[in-house]
Amino acid sequence: MWPVWPRGPCNRGERWGNGMPRREFGEKPRRQWAPDARALNVVGDRWLMVIVRDLAAGPLRLDELRRWLPGVSAGALEARLAKMADEDLLVRRRFRSLPPRVDLELTERGRSLLPVIGEIARWELRTHWSRPREDEWVDVAACFRLAPFLSEPGAVHDGELALTIRDGEHEEHYAFVRSRGRAKVEHREAPGAATRMSGTQDDWVHALSPDGGANGLRIEGEPAAATAFLGLFATS
Repeated sequence: MWPVWPRGPCNRGERWGNGMPRREFGEKPRRQWAPDARALNVVGDRWLMVIVRDLAAGPLRLDELRRWLPGVSAGALEARLAKMADEDLLVRRRFRSLPPRVDLELTERGRSLLPVIGEIARWELRTHWSRPREDEWVDVAACFRLAPFLSEPGAVHDGELALTIRDGEHEEHYAFVRSRGRAKVEHREAPGAATRMSGTQDDWVHALSPDGGANGLRIEGEPAAATAFLGLFATS
């Protein structure tokens, strides 16, 4: 049935007896009253779910988040963070320090979106995942931060997996940690990891692409653990 709105002149803010708001003649609502429509009004922004993903491991400094999201201007990022705070998805904690410090942390409502991120990513992996497109900037670490939400119970054994991105003399270190059935990725070295995987950005792109392989990566320790990690990004 098509939605029917009251006819004739009316004032904003007034309500009909059934609780529906009056609307001016010809005025159409911008939002639909349905659970999925209301949810998408909150999470439908292309950067919001990425921010949720990047805050999954715990409190994160605003400066660090900015470094992870170079594709978002400072103003656009601030607008999204303000919206997320208004929607009870995150909290901001300000510290009196020099330079000023702001920490961001997901609320319980924000963390409840993490399984949704995993399902969205699995849908892309199953249907259309490919090597980077011309209009995409590559951030291999973003795939690392996604990995915990692709991990099914038993897919990766408990323990630490050291992940390193090499760029000339510079190395970026991450630790994929799985304990008691839960996984997370931390931005740090993992000296006690039983398995270590390292490579350049191109090596990792090749390994994480559907037609790639791990032959470009340096793997130390248990090959099965490395295979299980890359298997999280399998397209079938």
